[in-house]
Amino acid sequence: MPQSSSKPKPEHPPRHRPTFAHRITDFFAGYFWFILKNVIGWLLMLSALPIGVVLPGPGGFPIFIIGFALVTFPGKRKLTARVMRGRRMQLESAFFTAITSFVSILLTGVIIWMLVARWGWVIETYSVPAISIVLVCVLAAAVTWLVTRMSLRVADWLLRNIPRARRFIRPWMRRKGFHLLPPRRKAGQISDDASLASNEEILEIHPRHQTRLLAAWNAVRPWLTRALSLTITILILLWILKPIKEQWPNVRDEILQTSPFRIVRFIVASFMFAAFLFLFRALVWREVLAGLGKRLPARIATRIWSISELARYLPGAIWQVIGRVYMVRPYGVSASVSSTSQILETFTFLLANVLMASVCLLYFGVRRGVDGQARVWLFIAMALVPTLALVLHPKVFYRVVNRVLASIRKPSITQRLPGRRLLVLLGWVLVGLVWQGLAVWLITYDLLGLPLVKWWIVAGAYSLAWVAGFLALWAPSGIGVREVVFMAVMMVVLPPPIKQMYAESPAQLTALLASLSLLLRLWATAGELILAIVSLTVDLSGAMGDADAAGRSRQRASAPPTRLRESTP
Repeated sequence: MPQSSSKPKPEHPPRHRPTFAHRITDFFAGYFWFILKNVIGWLLMLSALPIGVVLPGPGGFPIFIIGFALVTFPGKRKLTARVMRGRRMQLESAFFTAITSFVSILLTGVIIWMLVARWGWVIETYSVPAISIVLVCVLAAAVTWLVTRMSLRVADWLLRNIPRARRFIRPWMRRKGFHLLPPRRKAGQISDDASLASNEEILEIHPRHQTRLLAAWNAVRPWLTRALSLTITILILLWILKPIKEQWPNVRDEILQTSPFRIVRFIVASFMFAAFLFLFRALVWREVLAGLGKRLPARIATRIWSISELARYLPGAIWQVIGRVYMVRPYGVSASVSSTSQILETFTFLLANVLMASVCLLYFGVRRGVDGQARVWLFIAMALVPTLALVLHPKVFYRVVNRVLASIRKPSITQRLPGRRLLVLLGWVLVGLVWQGLAVWLITYDLLGLPLVKWWIVAGAYSLAWVAGFLALWAPSGIGVREVVFMAVMMVVLPPPIKQMYAESPAQLTALLASLSLLLRLWATAGELILAIVSLTVDLSGAMGDADAAGRSRQRASAPPTRLRESTP
């Protein structure tokens, strides 16, 4: 029997259910757009009259209609349709009579109250009789009632003439891509009564306007973000410079004192910070990268780390990641491994700073009561300890990273850094923070006179300030935020003898700490530049992109294909 051929049923593509994160994002995005379009709608409605006076053509009526379309309230479409058809108001009804009386009494009361508040002394000076005041109030109420009725007559006359204007306004708006009162039922579309009743849209915007608006927003959004970040940073820096400007005559000699010992201390501290970045940051990232299966020579890893770290001063937190991925690619390191190593190294350093700040400043938080911004950031640092410890756990960290990589169709991380090795690196970074604290003490010794046994005070304050600057994503390299938090912490943790020196002029102490925070920023930048210059000098061939540089992955040239010999029978 011939086999009956049946057409295979078409396979429907599987429906991808939105994830919980997408549902949360859509929920907040929907409410954000709901609030934003109502705000824009009211702004357009309020600006329609002044714009209509200036612009030629139909005036501000289209602008009012667009704003009215964005505003959300029930019965909007029905009310718009009634107005566009020119339905008259029932001015003789009891409703309009009550509205007119209420408005006239309310306006009369407000006007009389304003006149009495401004010219009440005239009544007391000339002893105006009470009956005259009552007659004036009644006359004012009558005049207000009459003006209200005439205003309603004028509004009714405008409504009756709207159909005439509609013949010109609707075609003009349609040519511009705005369809006023579009049909609820589209051609070829079947809708139930519930969906028709819920459709309250009175304006249909052509897709070309939406496409242009979306393209303009995508082009302007990065620049708006950078401008906002730059504005916030500049405002914070101005706030820091304000006490220095006010107290400059009092602190000028102390700040500008350029003794040889102070210059030597600054240079030594800068080289100490450069050594800290090399031993406890760049080499730690190299060890993390080696734990993920990609080991680089020390000079190459130092150059890549130091140059990519300088990208933190650019607006936007992505340049550091992109720069390191780009520079490490010639050495056979994929983008997934490079990004994962950066996250591990940065989170390890963040946890070390959080531990350092908590250990050094917890005493002051309990005994002296740290308040203000310092207290907030101290609580944040203490809360980050268990959070970061959980995130850095290998079972949690790599599971989250591989899910993110799978969602963007990138290869997952197969070779992992063991947890014990990560703990060793964490302890090594804590040792480095002690070294960094000594460098900070060397910088601040001349201005504060803090003894060496109190080095942990400035070490904890600087670590907490670094955490605050790291969490302030809008500020490039934490500029401004780190300085403000350092000042707030030092105002609390300074020993009492030093505070007594500035008891009569607290503003002078604030100006001194502000200048000190700026000096520490200069010190950190100098250390980063020293390490970058040294690493570029040591690995100049790799920096210039030389193909014969050590460590670069070379693609083996494939041999030309050999021809198969034809076999003869």
